[in-house]
Amino acid sequence: MAFDYLKLLAKLDRPPSGPNWVRFVQDDVVRTTKSIVSFVKGSPRFTYSSGYVAIKDRIQLGINLETALAVATHSGAPAGRKQNEDLVKSFFEHDEERRYAAHNFVEFGKEWFRVSRDVAVPISPLCVIREQGKFVPLFVCGWSELNLTDFQRRLLVTICEDAFLSLTDYQSSPAEFLFFPKVDDGSEVKRTAEVWKRGDYDLLEDQDLNAAVEIFLQSRELARQILLKEMAEDAERRRREGPSVPPPRPRDLFDD
Repeated sequence: MAFDYLKLLAKLDRPPSGPNWVRFVQDDVVRTTKSIVSFVKGSPRFTYSSGYVAIKDRIQLGINLETALAVATHSGAPAGRKQNEDLVKSFFEHDEERRYAAHNFVEFGKEWFRVSRDVAVPISPLCVIREQGKFVPLFVCGWSELNLTDFQRRLLVTICEDAFLSLTDYQSSPAEFLFFPKVDDGSEVKRTAEVWKRGDYDLLEDQDLNAAVEIFLQSRELARQILLKEMAEDAERRRREGPSVPPPRPRDLFDD
């Protein structure tokens, strides 16, 4: 498979959002490097963007399930329509009891977890509601599988704390992290809400957070070297083989 290596190298400097970033930060350099290379070379078949829009509209505008499903399934890649539909349905089941839409929402800005001087991980909740006089950030992740290790879970809540929840408006906020993984209840496999409350996971100590960041930075540089080596090999192969010659175009009936 041919790659545009300049784009892949640029992707190294643009980490994904918090949950996706912690997913490829392992506890050693070798595995983290492999995860980073897989990430930059990968191309997702779909995203949960339309599902997130539908959930956000439910929270902020109080739209019903039928409208939310239309929002979630009428845009985005066809491969993700069912995934986004199931995500929205699962959120609505959870919201029947939790009732997020019954509270006012507030505006907020995106924040960043600074990994180094030139690299930052975007951190942002999907919504912030006002409940019992406090702001409540709601972080939503649409994965159908939640296979984060305990360390990665602690890393996720730590970087959210560092970048967003430490702001003055949220220091005493009861934030929530919402996931909707598929669970086998014995009769069927379906998405079920898994909610972490702020404080459910201990934050990483400074030395552990710094160690995780250092593993990422080392792995990122190793990934860069791997890509540069592959790019050089690809250029040499092209030089040896010469420019590719396109096959002759079949004569069209309307050619002169």
